[in-house]
Formats: sequence, structure tokens, C-alpha cells
Amino acid sequence: MKKELKKQIVEELSQQFTNEVSVFYADFKGQSVKQLESLRKAVKEAEGNAKIIKNTLARLAFANNGVEVEFEENNIFVWGEDQITLAKILIKHAKDNKDSFKIKGAVIEGEAKDVAYVEEVSKLPTKDELLGMVAFMMKAPVAKFAWGLQKLIEKKEQE
Repeated sequence: MKKELKKQIVEELSQQFTNEVSVFYADFKGQSVKQLESLRKAVKEAEGNAKIIKNTLARLAFANNGVEVEFEENNIFVWGEDQITLAKILIKHAKDNKDSFKIKGAVIEGEAKDVAYVEEVSKLPTKDELLGMVAFMMKAPVAKFAWGLQKLIEKKEQE
């Protein structure tokens, strides 16, 4: 790669790897093209990005944002704004492909995190699940009130 192209890639990655974005990285050695494409498709559906990037270029992009991360071997980088959904996708992919896909870590809110943190994040409810819980909680008192009124009406009718 020419120096100018490398600089351009690092600048683009630096803009994309901001603190608002969660970046996960994993070893994909032994993955088939079909397996990687299924991962990319799932990430894209979650409005994220997945790309194989040279470690040096990724390291420079993180350094431009004030984050020091060391990478070994080949890595696929997955990034996006919804860290919980992306973590769930990666954990599922890692479980389905134990021999050929290993999550190494993440950079979340400008801090390097380990695999254990990624696993914990994947156990949290997603935004849609939380909204569903809130809607259910808001509906419950109204439903109980309506049920109580119905019972009161039935009682008055019996008298």
C-alpha cells in the first residue's frame, strides 16, 4: 500500500473509531468466507460495520483518538453505536464457531476492555427489550385499574 492510501485509511478509521462508537476485535483464523459473510450480514443488520484491517493501521487510528491498544495476529474489527447488540452478535458467532473465531477485546467509550467485559455486555438487555419492559410496566397499573373497575361494576350489577 502506498503511504498516501494508508494515511487516508487511518484518517477514515480515526473518524469512525470515536468515543461514541464501540469497536470489537476478534481473531478469525480458520473462518470460511461463508462464515465471515454471515457475521458481516448480522453486523450490517444491526447498523454496524465489520472489516478486516491491518493491525498497524488500526493501532494508529486508535492512537489518534488517544487509545493505546495492542493487537496480535489477524483481526476483524466490528464497530457501531449499539454496543449491546454487537456484543450479542459476536458472542453468538464465537459460540457457533468455537474453533475458528475468538473475541479478543473491545474499545468502548475510549477505553480498552477485555473479553470478560464483552461477555458481560452481551448479557444486558437491548434498547428494544428495555423499551418493551418500560411499556409493560407502564401498562400494568392501567390494566389493574381497569380490572378493578370491571369487578366493581360486576359487584354493583349483582346487588
